[in-house]
Parts: sequence; structure tokens; C-alpha cells
Amino acid sequence: MRRVLKAAILGATGLVGIEYARILSQHPYIKPAYLAGKGSVGKPYGEITRWQTVGQIPKEIADMEVKPTDPKLMDDVDLIFSPLPAGAAGPVEEEFAKQGFPVISNSPDHRFDPDVPMMVPEINSHTVTLIDEQRKRRDWKGFIVTTPLCTAQGAAIPLAPIFMNFKMEGAFVTTIQSLSGAGYPGIPSLDIVDNILPLGDAYDAKTVKEVYRLLSETKRNVQEPHIKEVSLSATTHRIATIQGHYEVAYVTFKEETSAEKVKEAMEEFKGEPQDLKLPSAPDKPILLTNKDNRPQVYFDRWAGNPPGMSIVVGRISQVNKKTIRYVSLIHNTVRGAAGGGILTAELLTEKGYLPK
Repeated sequence: MRRVLKAAILGATGLVGIEYARILSQHPYIKPAYLAGKGSVGKPYGEITRWQTVGQIPKEIADMEVKPTDPKLMDDVDLIFSPLPAGAAGPVEEEFAKQGFPVISNSPDHRFDPDVPMMVPEINSHTVTLIDEQRKRRDWKGFIVTTPLCTAQGAAIPLAPIFMNFKMEGAFVTTIQSLSGAGYPGIPSLDIVDNILPLGDAYDAKTVKEVYRLLSETKRNVQEPHIKEVSLSATTHRIATIQGHYEVAYVTFKEETSAEKVKEAMEEFKGEPQDLKLPSAPDKPILLTNKDNRPQVYFDRWAGNPPGMSIVVGRISQVNKKTIRYVSLIHNTVRGAAGGGILTAELLTEKGYLPK
């Protein structure tokens, strides 16, 4: 009989925290047992949380008391989900790992530690073995695993089957990202209404850096070119949609490559989560649409089964013999954050890093 895992959600009242609470309330074996917050300790979760997602707050969660972010109070907790903001997350997550807790983090603070996996389970599940090195090097009983930036996931998941199967020369990605990517309360209305807001060189650079790492950890069916020979570039923007990051990609190749072959590779793409039939694994990580006016943020951000866990890709076209174009859409707070973290926890359970 499978053991029920009790999870703590740090930052449980934030936009990603509420997605964790929503998804885990319906999960078959990972349950929200401890909701941690700042400035709302001692109050009922349902009383102080802005439930900015689908449905209503489940009663069993609404009645739970928000508690301090303190590992000493979590004796019966099996794992930690941490969507804490950059800067604040790092030392908190380290303390939990030192105290023996498995930590799954959506924060950037540990993404490029050499002994910390930065995981998209369909792309680089084999990097889970870094946990063993991490524990040994740091003398921790627990560990930290990170998930990538939601923007980087939206770029990397469609690029993965391309890099796996073709001699890819480079990719230029333009992102059009939703407001929820900035957290709550987010961006002042006078900065975003009637506007498109460039996120700047630093955000562009970290997106590219994370995509490079994910692709470098992809198991390939072609041997060249090496990832260092592939040119990646991104420009990132925010617009006044609530959820869903839309991305336009132009991909170049070292030899003639047909858009139809790329479609086939995306259609067939799957990973270990699909083979293991993990509860949060979509049947198809990439859903293709042939409609000329899709994907659209409003209609397609909840695509897949479970909802919001598939990337929708459309408008795949041949620019020239060595270049294709496509657009993609990721639900940033589900697949790009909470749902991806939960899928990672399911994989860790199957791999023996969490009690089964």
C-alpha cells in the first residue's frame, strides 16, 4: 500500500503557493499538511488567501491555520515545496535540507549549484543522482531539487525533441509573458495597461542560461553539434494577461530540416514520467495544434490532462530549408511552477528519494 506523503508549502498564500494547495488537495498520495506564511501566522488559510486560481478553496485547506516557516514545527512533514522569492529562499531551503527535509524549490537561488538538479522530468530525469553527491558533499540528510524558470521551461520543452533529434544550429525565442509570473500584487497598472513591458537584458540572459543547461542534459539521438556550438538568444516581455506565457521561436539547423519532421519529433516526445505513468504526467508533454490561430492564451493555457500540464505548440512552418518557426504556450504557475514541482516529487518517490 502506498504511503501518503505530508507536504509543507512555504509561501502558501502566494500565487504559486495556492496552485500547490489546489493541486495537492486532489493528489492521490501527496497531501498539504502544513501551510507556511509570513505576516498571516495564526489565521485560517481561507480567511487571508486571495484564491486567484480555478475553483474554490477546498474546505479542509480553508480551515487550516497558517503557521511559521520553522522546521522545528514540522516533525510529521515528509517534504517541502518552496516557491519562495529569490534571495529569501536560499538560506531557508538550506536550513530545511540540513534538518533532513527533501526540498523541491521553484526559486532561482540554487539552480546553478553544481550538485543541485534543475529538473524538467521529461528532459533530464537522470540528473536526480546529483542528490547523492549533494548529500555527501554537504553532509545533509535532506536535499534540494530545483525546477527551472517558467519561461525557460516554455522554451526548453519544445526545443528538447529538436535538439535530441536534429542538428540544431541555434534558436531565437521571443516571449510574451503573463502578469502572474511577477507574483502578487505584481506590476503597477500604469506600467502594464496599454503597454508591452520588456523584462530586460538580465531576464533574457537567465532564460538563455537555464535553457542551455536543460538542453545540455538532454539525452540525444544525434551526436552533433555540441551544445556549446548552438546559438541561443531570447527577448522577454510582459503583457496584461493573467496566466500563460506565449513564446515565438525561430530555429535554425546545420542541414536541411523539414517542419514536418520536427512536428513528428514533438508529437512523439515523452519522458520517464509518461513511462512511469506518474499522476501529474500529461499523456503528451507537447500538444500540437494545426489551427492557424492557435495556441491562444485564453483558450489553451489549461490544455492537457492534468489541466495546464502540457505545452501547446502550433503554427509550425518552414521559413527556409534550414529554418523553422513555431509558437508555444505554457501555463506558468502550473506546468512552469507548482505542477512541475509536484511532478518532480512524484519522480523522486519512484526513484526512492522520497518514501513510497
